Amino acid sequence: MNWYQLGIKEVFNKLNASENGLSNKQARERLLQFGHNKLAVEEGISKLKIFFHQFTSPLIYILLVAGIATLLLKEYIDSSVIFAVVILNAIIGYFQ
Repeated sequence: MNWYQLGIKEVFNKLNASENGLSNKQARERLLQFGHNKLAVEEGISKLKIFFHQFTSPLIYILLVAGIATLLLKEYIDSSVIFAVVILNAIIGYFQ
């Protein structure tokens, strides 16, 4: 229902309310029926999960394979640079 399209009197009629608000009895009944007027709290994603999510990109997979390949070829400086880029990317992605 698009409440913003209704007139004030129409809204009061649909909600069984008045310009003076609800009586204490009506308020208690609605509290029992509908519960407290609170927004649902969503569980946040853990920081560890956010960090590891940075390693799910296909480009990161390619860099990890390249890093392992250069490590197997005993190109330690190249593999160090590749792994440093992967870790730096994960850190930047985490803080974004």
